[in-house]
Amino acid sequence: MPFYALIPSPLGPILLAADDAGLSGLYFTDQRDLPRVPGVQAAAAVVSDPSAGFQGGRAIRTFKALREQPAGASGDLFTEKSAGGGKTAGRLAQGESRPQAALRLLQEGTPAGVQAVLEQTLRELDDYWRGARTVFEMPLAPQGTPFQKKVWLALLEVPCGETLSYGELAERAGLSAGHGRAVGTAVGSNPISIIIPCHRILARNGTLNGYGGGLNRKARLLEIEGFTIR
Repeated sequence: MPFYALIPSPLGPILLAADDAGLSGLYFTDQRDLPRVPGVQAAAAVVSDPSAGFQGGRAIRTFKALREQPAGASGDLFTEKSAGGGKTAGRLAQGESRPQAALRLLQEGTPAGVQAVLEQTLRELDDYWRGARTVFEMPLAPQGTPFQKKVWLALLEVPCGETLSYGELAERAGLSAGHGRAVGTAVGSNPISIIIPCHRILARNGTLNGYGGGLNRKARLLEIEGFTIR
């Protein structure tokens, strides 16, 4: 049985799910595949199309991620400017104070071991937002088919500061490049965003393509990891 908690983030509220085995879910609360959980208010606008969005009159899906800095070099997400001069949703404006991160458990009787996983996730994400963490260490327990888990394990091997195409990820998973479409579907079904880094997978031509949490967030996650988006 999963237990849930809400945490704040500079990219918007996040719903965490965990059980005795580890973290099983991480969702922005406006994702279309957000689990229905009592106590979680429905977002006014849901990310219904993972490839939608414009910035400066240009479709964000056509932007490319260019490697120009070491991972984490973009600095503290709470204070740094986003690439291209734009503002990413959830970023703090100049002069605003950084919020105190807090975990809000959504069920009574959350086991101590599960709460420890949720708290560890909150701490490690806080480090990540600051540009101070490139590897996550909390135990993971995603639920999925054997094929999905094979792809997610391959995703976990994509280090911070690297990106792959769907075909390249298929090969990393021990599949042929012809499995790219099926791999893309598995990537889109990833239940633990950020930690299982589906944001590091791009179209073959290097463009952002899509992201279940919204392309503005994908762009900002890649900026945190040292990429320039343009």
